[in-house]
Amino acid sequence: MPNRKRPILLPLFLLTTILIITATSCNMFNEPEGGNGGSLTLTVEDASCTEAWIKLNETNVELPASVKLYANDSLKQTLELTTADTLIYDEGLLPNRAYAYRAELIKPQKPTVKSQTVTAATLDTTSHNFTWETFTFGGANGSSDLRDVAIINENDIWAVGEIHTSWTDQWDSNGVWVQPYNAVHWNGQEWELKRIIVNFRGNEVLIPLEGIFAFSSTDIWLVGSLPIHGDGVNWQIYDVREITNSNLSLSNAWGSSSDNMYFVGRGGSIAHYDRSGWEKIESGTELPFGTIYGDYNEEKGEYEIIVNAFTPMSEPNRVIKYYHLNNGRLTEIDPDYQFPPSGHSWFISGRRYYFAGSRTLTAANAPKDWEEINFSPPFYSDACGTNFNDVFLVGNYGRVVHYNGVTWKDYGCPVSFNGWYGKCQAKGNIMVAVGLDSYLARLIIGRR
Repeated sequence: MPNRKRPILLPLFLLTTILIITATSCNMFNEPEGGNGGSLTLTVEDASCTEAWIKLNETNVELPASVKLYANDSLKQTLELTTADTLIYDEGLLPNRAYAYRAELIKPQKPTVKSQTVTAATLDTTSHNFTWETFTFGGANGSSDLRDVAIINENDIWAVGEIHTSWTDQWDSNGVWVQPYNAVHWNGQEWELKRIIVNFRGNEVLIPLEGIFAFSSTDIWLVGSLPIHGDGVNWQIYDVREITNSNLSLSNAWGSSSDNMYFVGRGGSIAHYDRSGWEKIESGTELPFGTIYGDYNEEKGEYEIIVNAFTPMSEPNRVIKYYHLNNGRLTEIDPDYQFPPSGHSWFISGRRYYFAGSRTLTAANAPKDWEEINFSPPFYSDACGTNFNDVFLVGNYGRVVHYNGVTWKDYGCPVSFNGWYGKCQAKGNIMVAVGLDSYLARLIIGRR
């Protein structure tokens, strides 16, 4: 679904702080002090339940310079400024609180330069109170599984994969081969098994699907070695191998719109689609790419896109790498870091990052300086979320955990679950995870 600005929800008693933030950030009320000694300006950029990001801008200040940052009149940090703009990260805050920040530039034998005061309102925590409902599909005439999911709204959810039932994979009474299903759709009342059939080189074919990315009920991308686009009823496959004269084999998709789509897959495959058409992006690696995810970075004015690559789990010395994809080029993230056997990533660009895996990692500000989140069992396949205070991890044995901005809640898993959830998506007050349980395709919906 398209990226959009993340709302910061405020209780009524904090609504007035919006006026303070707007006014002080634009210097409408409190002009920075300091006369001819330069000036300091603070702007609140973002806030989670326990963190704040504040932009400090200096004008006519001789650098380097020392600045003290105060929150509610308590000294929080002393910084050495080396550039005109500095993004300050403050942590250890309390949720649902207002913090008044100001900065002072201390210059020996000169008047103190003070900024105006700005107020950051931290988010409140979200509720852990979810009700969970599980569904299984297939399990006969072949192993079934669901590999990806897209929530359009609470009454319009798609999951894709390969589903074999007791009445598929055999000849019917008319001598017609009954094909398996490759998708399921939630219409608000029930799950419908779907066969998405496309015309490929003059033949009507059903392709096992691996990825899905949806912008609306009539703007949906699917991936099954090749990209497929449709309106929920009619589907068109793009034979990018012929278009780009390549051997691309694709499995996952992400995009900011249907005019800016990226697809990744096996053998280092990357393809990009925009208004001008299709192109193959040379990755420089033959490692298979697992997933791709992006988020808009307002500070840089561009999308940050991360893909992960790895060798199969069966290999004794697995290679795990993460890359930034920017302007058609891959740049390895933290190449000296030994990433654990990993799942997928979810992040709020420039703010908070989650990399799921055998050691689930999180980092503030940039994908580095990792902290480990320790859970049992250790392996989580995917991370998804809606905001700082609403993050999910899903993984082995059907495990689901939720972060509400301060604490993690483990919802456990069925004792008999012999599989995993491999992908999840969260939207509003709904989270859906998909995977397999022995020979069954399995799906769970959480509703708050």
